[in-house]
Amino acid sequence: MSEVLQITSPSVSKAQKREYDNINELPDEVLISILARMPMKEAARTSVLSRRWKKLWTSHPYLVFDGSNSLRGIHYRSEQVLESEQFKYLNWVNDVLESHHDAAIDEFKIRFYLDQCYQSDIDDWVRFAFGKKVQRFELDLSSSRVISHVQDSGYELCSHTLHFQTPLSLTSLVLKQVRVSGEVLENLLSNSPFLERLCIGASTSLVHLRLAGPSLCLTYLEITACARMKSLELDAPNLLSLKYSGQNIEIRFIEVPNLAEVFIGGMFVETCTRNYFLPLVPTFASQLQKLVLEMRVDERKMKLFEYPILSQLKELELQVRARDHDSLLCLTSLIQASPSLNQLSLELSWSKSYTRRRVMKVKRHHYNLKEVEIRGFVGGMVDSEFCIYLVKNAIMLEKMSIDPFTKNEKGGGNCFKAERARAARVRAEDLRSKYGVEDKLVIL
Repeated sequence: MSEVLQITSPSVSKAQKREYDNINELPDEVLISILARMPMKEAARTSVLSRRWKKLWTSHPYLVFDGSNSLRGIHYRSEQVLESEQFKYLNWVNDVLESHHDAAIDEFKIRFYLDQCYQSDIDDWVRFAFGKKVQRFELDLSSSRVISHVQDSGYELCSHTLHFQTPLSLTSLVLKQVRVSGEVLENLLSNSPFLERLCIGASTSLVHLRLAGPSLCLTYLEITACARMKSLELDAPNLLSLKYSGQNIEIRFIEVPNLAEVFIGGMFVETCTRNYFLPLVPTFASQLQKLVLEMRVDERKMKLFEYPILSQLKELELQVRARDHDSLLCLTSLIQASPSLNQLSLELSWSKSYTRRRVMKVKRHHYNLKEVEIRGFVGGMVDSEFCIYLVKNAIMLEKMSIDPFTKNEKGGGNCFKAERARAARVRAEDLRSKYGVEDKLVIL
């Protein structure tokens, strides 16, 4: 981008000027297509090139206002600093929207912490985006870096803001830390015939939600951290993937003939294996191909439950919290209930308990499991025992990768974590030599 801006400098060569002239001869549609491949701020900088370029960027189809980086470390500073950053952000968004001239936009994203004090401005942004026939809309007003703000003080998306005469062009809708009721969402979906992706996070106004109708195009649904939610009803013939993480709620599956991927987490997973979710799995067990569970190991409770047969399950991902005296072998009954399982991923977050126990032994052969991934490996009893079990019982095992770091620990860390990782790799090498898995074990 800096090269483009240097074209107006008197020091540029004749070849550079000819190149600029060649670019300048292109029709507006082509130049706008080029600008669309650049970040919006960079595209705006081209306005200094000439009178013609001054307005080209204002037809940019991707309006992405990501101000989340300016909030880094803000909880260490005063409220005045926060208000100053919010004021600058508002001016940035409003200035761009005033300059924008195209009739339609493909994408509109707001990523910054704003509360109900800015209700009027945000309402205007929503109307602007929907009025421009936006296809992908994201309103993310959350920030874990800002302190002392009550969730109920957040922006509320109301029905009067969404009053439009014609159907919306939405294909994707993401709302985070936005107060929105089930009624408003249902009305919004009924007016969005092309909506395929819906993500709701940290809404304190969402209590009951019913998604139903043969014309519903929704293929992906994600609901996370909605603290007051009580029920979810799904009659969604096109739904392929469901993610729910949060409080214990009632989920009613009326008709989900294409549901193939499910993620369950939060407090809900603590009881879903016993009371709510898995007992309902037989209604779509024959089509479920991927299951992700974010869970805490509770051997006593998990031993009491018989898992339904997940005959088509190919991928199982377990995000597990455990203490070092727990045994992950209680998970083997779930693996056993998945006869077609091909890939198993385990991410382990563990804590010390200083309680000793004996090494447990379980024998259950798995005939289709070929790939295993273990993240957060420490080489203690809790994970070594599980790895040994898989080496002995996964008859067709082709690859087991062991990583001392979890996904969240990648790219960062400190001296303690680095030393822990070195020790874990040494213990993993012991597994390689002791159990003859030289060609199958990959240590990261």
